[in-house]
Amino acid sequence: MNIKPYLDFYQKEKKLSKPQIIRFAVCALILNFAYQYLLIDPMAIRLGVGGMEAFSNSNTITIFSALILAPVLEELLVRGYMSGKCIHFWFFLILPVIGVVVFPNYWWLMIGIGLVFLIWALLENKKNPDQTYISSGLFYTTYIFTALFFAILHIGNIETDSIFQKVSFCMISLTPGALLFGWIRYQGGLHYSIILHALYNLITLSLNELLYVS
Repeated sequence: MNIKPYLDFYQKEKKLSKPQIIRFAVCALILNFAYQYLLIDPMAIRLGVGGMEAFSNSNTITIFSALILAPVLEELLVRGYMSGKCIHFWFFLILPVIGVVVFPNYWWLMIGIGLVFLIWALLENKKNPDQTYISSGLFYTTYIFTALFFAILHIGNIETDSIFQKVSFCMISLTPGALLFGWIRYQGGLHYSIILHALYNLITLSLNELLYVS
C-alpha cells in the first residue's frame, strides 16, 4: 500500500476515495489501540494513573455522552471547520472561546492563540481575497493545534494528583486519535469523523470492560 497519499492529505478537491479512507481508518484504529493498550495503559497502571471508563463503572448518562453526545458535539465544535475552505475556517475561532470557558485561568493564552490565527487568516485573505481554500501552512498548523486542544480538553478524565501526569497522559494517549479524527474529517467529511469517534469510544469502553473490569 502506497502510504504517501494518506499522509500528504491536504489535496483540496483531489481527496481520497471512500474505500481508501475506510481502509486507512481501520488500519489506523488498530495501530492506535495497540499503542494505547500495549504501551500507554501499562505505563499508566505502573504509575497509578486512573481514568479507564468501562460500561459497568459508568452510568447511563456517561455512556450516552461517550457514544452519542461527545462524538457529535466534539466533532462539530472542534473539527467542524476542517474542510480546508476559507468560508468554514472562521468556525475555528470557537476553539479559543471553548478554551476560555474550560480553562478560565488561562483566558489570556486562549485569546492570544485566537488572535494569532485570526491575524494569520486575515493576512491570507487580504493577499488572496478570491481564494477558496486556506493555505496548507495555516491548515496544517490548525490541524496540529486542534489535535492538541482536543487532547487537553479531556484532562479531567485522567485520575492522578500530578498535573504533569494529567497533561502528559492526555497528550500521549489522545493526540494520535485526535489526529486521525481530523484526517477523516478533512478527507471524508464531518459525518465520517462523528461515526469514527463514536466507534472509537465504543471500542474503548468495550475493551476496558473486557480487560480491566471483567
